[in-house]
Amino acid sequence: MSTKLHGVIPVIQTPFFDDETIDEASLRKVVDFAIECGAGAVCIPGYASEFYKLSDPERYRVSEVVVEQTKGRVPVIISTGSGSVYSTIKFSQYAESIGAQALMVLPPSVAPLGPKEIFAFFESVCRSVRIPIMLQDADFTGSGLPVRLFVDLAERCPNFCFAKVETALPGTKCEEIIRLSKGKIQVLYGLGGVYLMDGFRHGASAVMPGAGFTDLYAHIFELHDAGQDETARTLFYRMMPYLVFARQNLELNMILEKRVLVRRGVIPSDRLREPTLHLSEAHQKEADEIIDLVLKACRDAASLKKESLKNSASAKIG
Repeated sequence: MSTKLHGVIPVIQTPFFDDETIDEASLRKVVDFAIECGAGAVCIPGYASEFYKLSDPERYRVSEVVVEQTKGRVPVIISTGSGSVYSTIKFSQYAESIGAQALMVLPPSVAPLGPKEIFAFFESVCRSVRIPIMLQDADFTGSGLPVRLFVDLAERCPNFCFAKVETALPGTKCEEIIRLSKGKIQVLYGLGGVYLMDGFRHGASAVMPGAGFTDLYAHIFELHDAGQDETARTLFYRMMPYLVFARQNLELNMILEKRVLVRRGVIPSDRLREPTLHLSEAHQKEADEIIDLVLKACRDAASLKKESLKNSASAKIG
């Protein structure tokens, strides 16, 4: 694959039946929905996929399904981070063998390690495969890993190409990674997309939310790329009630993402694996009202895009 990623790259949700087994048919529908909505690539199994509730065989299986269903239409990024170098390399090599175009790797988190150990972990993984590697810097309340670690890793490993930054106030870090790596490292934003406008200002190339509103994120990127930053910002701000509500808790974010996919007719059930949050009737009502706001923004954006294409076609005919 080209080592360029741009636009919205959704992390695909893992649909479950009522008995909490994986609904593979619905998983395939989520993949198709994301691609049809304008995804630049797709990723699984990340936080939005509830990877932390999947067994290792299940993580391998959902990766297979997504690669199969994507059918080469967009790049597939497989998230392979595990608690050890050994298991991460095994999963990474497997992902490469089934056709993944890139890997996203989360550092070991159960026993926190220092920068030296983290660097050795990533260097070993990078050297075990040929495809591009993305470091997922997921520190949801802090500053994450030091910038120098990213830069040094890029100098040592030619296939270390991407940093997914999920930290508080990520703009300065994003800018420094790009500048100090002389542009070799592309920065992508996570955290459900809540810092997208910050990413535009500081050089991020892509955003990695869940799949539910892929079309809206894709339209915002189109507006930004066309120089219509004010319109892009206005449309993005219509998502803020949803993003603020979702950011209260990781499981709440998963609940909302699946609820959106159900509302949009993509999957039949919003079930998450236990343990998870269980919303009161009042919170369910609030969630649906917030989702309604963003679904209206999706419809408005689609209408504006259709009108713009119509006007463009008329101008060419004239």
